[in-house]
Amino acid sequence: MTSPPAHPAGTVEVVTPENPSRDDGPPADADEWTDEQWLTWLKASDADLDGSDTETATLGERAARSSVGQAVGQAMMGMAQALYGTTDDELIIVAEGDGEPIDDRPFTVRLDFDNPGQSSVVFRPTDDQAP
Repeated sequence: MTSPPAHPAGTVEVVTPENPSRDDGPPADADEWTDEQWLTWLKASDADLDGSDTETATLGERAARSSVGQAVGQAMMGMAQALYGTTDDELIIVAEGDGEPIDDRPFTVRLDFDNPGQSSVVFRPTDDQAP
């Protein structure tokens, strides 16, 4: 005659191995590992993510990437431009100044195109040459 099982059928019990290994992840206390151990673990976990699992595209993504999806998308964009007009993508940057520009050049050039002999260059004294 066989003895009844230690636990009745349908019960759940936590099972822990006698020698738990730390291969499944880092320790609970971060100070238990050295920097080298952390770097090794991080490199190993990054290697697992390098293309080993390819994500499957959803039906919508596959339809949008297909040639028919591209044609329908372009047709919809054309219809939107026909109904609402084209969008002006010109970027305008406006910056406020704090007054008149400071003329910091040490000279001023005045050109007379009608009479070039009347053109002049005026040199300004610098701060260390001021009277």
